[in-house]
Amino acid sequence: MNKQYWIVLLLLGLFTLPGFGQIFDDEPLGGEGRSKIQAARVAYITERLGLTPDESERFWALNNEFEAERDKIRAKYQPPRAVENMSDQEAETFINRRFEMEQELLNLKRAYFPRFKQAVSPRKIALFNKADREFRLEILKRLQERRQNNRRPGGNFRN
Repeated sequence: MNKQYWIVLLLLGLFTLPGFGQIFDDEPLGGEGRSKIQAARVAYITERLGLTPDESERFWALNNEFEAERDKIRAKYQPPRAVENMSDQEAETFINRRFEMEQELLNLKRAYFPRFKQAVSPRKIALFNKADREFRLEILKRLQERRQNNRRPGGNFRN
């Protein structure tokens, strides 16, 4: 089993890395671009946490469910207009609604924690946020590098 795990992990890494490098073309992010980033995120975090194939399957199914619930909560609290265009009264209402949203999100996290503990160890749950943050920073770094390369004479411009 251990040998199979490493083979699967190695193959996953080998197939994901070329796709990760292709994420940053000059096309706007559509469904395909987002799915490439999501696949790279899953591979990066799976490797970083050292998830077994069984843990990975359970963890990502639960994480997708959690993120869908989180997105529903966030959508419910979208402001009616940009903060810059709000009156003081609207801004105060907005801030109070943000507190409500943050409380709902905290309640959601508390509700899902026991379920995540059934899928993976608490240590891996704790490492998840760090790995996710590292992945996002890597994405930002690559985007900045790409922008810098496109600004230089002779950069990668498309006609």
